[in-house]
Amino acid sequence: MKRLFTILLLVLSLTSYSQCVSNQSYTITPAGPYQPGDVVTVNYTLGTFTQLNINWIIAFQINLGAGWTNPQPIITPGNPGGSAGYWMWDLQNTYPSGLNFGPGWRFVNTGFNPDWGTGSTGPFTMGFNVTVDQTCTPDNLSISMNVIGDCLTGGWNNGACCSDPAYNIYNGVVQIPPIITSNINHY
Repeated sequence: MKRLFTILLLVLSLTSYSQCVSNQSYTITPAGPYQPGDVVTVNYTLGTFTQLNINWIIAFQINLGAGWTNPQPIITPGNPGGSAGYWMWDLQNTYPSGLNFGPGWRFVNTGFNPDWGTGSTGPFTMGFNVTVDQTCTPDNLSISMNVIGDCLTGGWNNGACCSDPAYNIYNGVVQIPPIITSNINHY
């Protein structure tokens, strides 16, 4: 009996602390490595967002290494079966909790509280372009995505929040083309 109780407790613990995001995928074109001036298209899909303690999804934050510049939205996430509102592209926003956000998409709830996310559980698909900055050093070109619930932003407070790790999309550095000079002739 004691063993059964221990197993049951373990299963309940794992279930209550499970991640809120699942079935994440991406495409990136063209495939790396990248040189200064290259424009890269990233498409990201979150298959399901689990609403732990009625924690609604409120933002998709794009984390870019220092070698990227000029992030531009090309596909806005949908809101299948979600709350009234829309996804807004934002380069920077500070939430009531003090969380600094951006760049990425944040949900603006027009039906209830503007600091709440959407009740949709997905799927969510979005896309953006980024450009490799002009540089002569092998700068960081990492790309990852954070999915943020409204209890992390201060919009909802109902117990445990989802604090999922960033989803890695790309790791690399700027490939610097070799500098080729002609021979110097001395007369």
